Amino acid sequence: MPLKSARALLVCIALLSVAVGAQDSIRGFSAEAGRHEMQVEKQFKAIPSPAEERRQHRIFTSEPHPAGSKRNNELAKYVADEWRKQGIEDVVIRQYDVYSTDPKSTSLEMIAPVSYKATLREAAYKEDPDTSNPGISSAWTGMSTSGDITASLVYAHSGNPEDYELLRKNGIDVKGKIVIVRYSNPYSYRGFKALTAQREGAAAILIYSDPAEDGFKKGKVFPDGPWGPETHIQRGAITYDFMVPGDPLTPGWASVPGARHLSPEEATSLPKIMALPLSWADAKPLLDNMDGPDAPEDWQGGLPIKYRLGGERVKLHLKIEMDNSIKPYYVVEGRIRGAELPDQWVVLGNHRDAWVFGGVDPSSGTASMLEMTRAFGTLLKQGVRPRRTILFCNWDGEEIGLTGSMTTSERRRWLTSTWTHQHQGRTSMEAQLDHSHQCWSKRLAASRIPRVLLSTMRGTRLDKRRQKKRTVQ
Repeated sequence: MPLKSARALLVCIALLSVAVGAQDSIRGFSAEAGRHEMQVEKQFKAIPSPAEERRQHRIFTSEPHPAGSKRNNELAKYVADEWRKQGIEDVVIRQYDVYSTDPKSTSLEMIAPVSYKATLREAAYKEDPDTSNPGISSAWTGMSTSGDITASLVYAHSGNPEDYELLRKNGIDVKGKIVIVRYSNPYSYRGFKALTAQREGAAAILIYSDPAEDGFKKGKVFPDGPWGPETHIQRGAITYDFMVPGDPLTPGWASVPGARHLSPEEATSLPKIMALPLSWADAKPLLDNMDGPDAPEDWQGGLPIKYRLGGERVKLHLKIEMDNSIKPYYVVEGRIRGAELPDQWVVLGNHRDAWVFGGVDPSSGTASMLEMTRAFGTLLKQGVRPRRTILFCNWDGEEIGLTGSMTTSERRRWLTSTWTHQHQGRTSMEAQLDHSHQCWSKRLAASRIPRVLLSTMRGTRLDKRRQKKRTVQ
């Protein structure tokens, strides 16, 4: 055998030996400790059940439960009760009084050149009876301002700064007008679209899902495929949480009952523009009647029409009435105190609130988390306790502006002020389903405990050693 070939063979054998050996070892662990850890992990992974996760998922998705709603508050109590049954320690429901957002009424009507009243509703499907649930709201955008306006419509593509520059070059001014933009092409957060429109002086912004990005141009639509159907509406908030995350009225401090709140006029992250999401079914009549120059080729979408920039011909009457006010949100916390390093914490959580059912985001993650905590609780009853403390959180108000997790961190200031010293890790379990299953479909298509649990467990090092008799606040 040639010398080079022999050397290559020896290297391959050595690498194979290392790979085989790695299966029985964990970096940072001694051989004995590694074997023990892997045995405990094997016990852990044998506990979660796909059937139980599906059952939990159905409980969380049985009714719409946006932040601050009666159903969402009921689910907070449900999570707390489940954790207590599972043996999770120090379970508590914490109240935070935060600036919330709910719709009272929304309406949109084209009054010129023809009449058209937007449905602002999603169609029901016999394949999914839950789409007929009377609790499903009409289209609305979180943190929109209230108002009643009549104005001309301008197509501003994706609503990014460069799009308004192109409009200016074509002699189109959006001040005092309503702009209609697409969710993608390219992607930008709806809050950034709203802030850009606000800075440009627009009176309102309509955001719709074009079939070029989410619809028949991509493939089969629901119920025959994963893409958005004709009446699909993507709800969401436009809070400027990329500027100040959390409760807009308590930036930097927790929204505990009795805390000082800014006035809405003082808040940096509160939008000052009306906003509404649309389906492409409601957007098509508006776009089809627009005048003005033809939109550039890369602004053309998936609808069988010529996209134009508009500016004068189409006039809309938009009315939005919101209930934006301070309301109680509820965060559920529980923990397993660490056996050796109780002051070092791993924070693992997921939010509970959804725009409607939350089939993927957040309920698939919440169902996974409850199965995970059941596994931890089962091992705890068998005397297996993590080396470090694990804090489990079920947050409220994430969809509005990262509210629950942020105010939890603000309450526990060590999470931010001494992050590197005590905070060992934070894992979010927001969505544990294949994201090809769109958020408007709440059927549970898959069930799994995420791989991230292994890294979480290895960070905590489960052990049967005696816990220190010490309470962690």
